[in-house]
Amino acid sequence: MELQERFFRQEIKQIVTGRFPAGQGDGELKGFLSSTHPAREMLFILDGNSSYMLNDKVYDALPGTFFLIDHWEPHAFGYRKKDHGLLHLWLNLNEKEQFISGNILTVGSGGEFKSLCHRLRLSPEYQTMLSRRWNCLNEEKEITPEKTAEFLKVPLEAVLDEVFFQVFHADAALAERDKGDAVIESIKRHIRMSNGRDCSLDRLARLSGFSKYYLSHRFVRYEGRTIGSYIDQIRIQYTREAMKRGLRQKEIAYELGFSTPSNFWSWLQKHHDEVHAAVIP
Repeated sequence: MELQERFFRQEIKQIVTGRFPAGQGDGELKGFLSSTHPAREMLFILDGNSSYMLNDKVYDALPGTFFLIDHWEPHAFGYRKKDHGLLHLWLNLNEKEQFISGNILTVGSGGEFKSLCHRLRLSPEYQTMLSRRWNCLNEEKEITPEKTAEFLKVPLEAVLDEVFFQVFHADAALAERDKGDAVIESIKRHIRMSNGRDCSLDRLARLSGFSKYYLSHRFVRYEGRTIGSYIDQIRIQYTREAMKRGLRQKEIAYELGFSTPSNFWSWLQKHHDEVHAAVIP
């Protein structure tokens, strides 16, 4: 699917937060896998019609809709087999390092997706403004669609405008500034936001557009470690944070993509010292 300016110039028609009152989302939960993670994330629907699950409620995912996924909020994991013909902008708020990173995914038949853009990174002022407004919204006693738009529509419009600029007008400048490997940074972001779950080498290769052998070599050359080692570090970080929140080992095993709790237990014993040594990638 070719990126077009009209996708980014459309009006933000709806902003959905997981703290909407019960009844705001009324679709069927059947068919959705669920995930949680410590970071805030946002999804903007550029093109195509589908459904999205956020905090155990299902909403229409139509062009112009922004989904705001808060810390540890359950949300849909990946895409369903019936999803197709979709163009989605994903944005991740890195509150520790104060920037917003992003990627644009196209979803084809069978829910298979691939990346169309690898260099989206917004400067700290966007993250600071958006986080402050989001925090203020969370302090409200009742969070309605109207209140959400009042707090966040303008900051989100500014974010979209910057994304539009980077995609269509700043490619050359970004390429000149970018001293790293944008493709590998995109793969790392995907691994982080999925907690390493369903991150087989075959799937990551499809997402990157490279062969799995070339991707493996490129990852090691840029990152200094294998993809498997990086996935382990992400799992270690998630396990630490999840244990602090009191999640059971069965729940953690599911989030990390282990086929059985016993497989997770074996992995945990292997990385016991790292999990308890606060290792952060």
